[in-house]
Amino acid sequence: MNTHRDDEGKASKGALRRLKKLQSQPDNQFCADCGADNPKWASANIGVFICIKCSGMHRSLGVHISKVLSVTLDNWTDDEVDSMVDVGGNAAANAIYEAFLPENFQKPRPEASSEERSYFIRRKYELQEFLKPSLRIASSVSSNINSSFSSNMSSSFQSKSSSNNLSPALGKRLSSKIYQDVGMTEFVGLLKIKVVKGTNLAVRDVLSSDPYVILTIGKQVNSEDTGHSKQFKPCLE
Repeated sequence: MNTHRDDEGKASKGALRRLKKLQSQPDNQFCADCGADNPKWASANIGVFICIKCSGMHRSLGVHISKVLSVTLDNWTDDEVDSMVDVGGNAAANAIYEAFLPENFQKPRPEASSEERSYFIRRKYELQEFLKPSLRIASSVSSNINSSFSSNMSSSFQSKSSSNNLSPALGKRLSSKIYQDVGMTEFVGLLKIKVVKGTNLAVRDVLSSDPYVILTIGKQVNSEDTGHSKQFKPCLE
């Protein structure tokens, strides 16, 4: 069982060096959402480094909002690395996504519960409550957004990035991402799985990397019992 991609499309050594250099920046030494130190996960399309706990919340948003990768264990592509570098790191991304954070608002701390993390992360990235109001757009946006609206959004992003001395590439990427046509993901809840036995596991340095096990969902069956509504019965392999 493995969700890692094949070597085809794998990031070049130069790209990976740029990713490591970006990760070493002071603002990227802490999770963009809860402040936990030494984050080893990232949202490749948002452009932030996050801790393992917040990465689970990001996954629940769906890849059309946040595409989560391990900095040390997953295969990256050059485009994914370029996306991270163009944003510029946690400080640059938070300057956009938390621009209108209410005064005295308390972000989740490293010891926060999963409910607190989920509530904040959904408000921040999915509902975009802390963006400038004119930039907010639901993830269910249809593909027929008129060009004038898109143009205004792009201009506003670039203007804001300029006024905050941010890279123009950040405004361009975030504005492009935010009004793109995306699919819908229904969030039902979190499934907690306790792994009791593992065989043929890869050797990892558990002191310097985040060990994890990848579980894949096999056939998804909808069955209908007499007198009962349809039930989702995933089969884990």
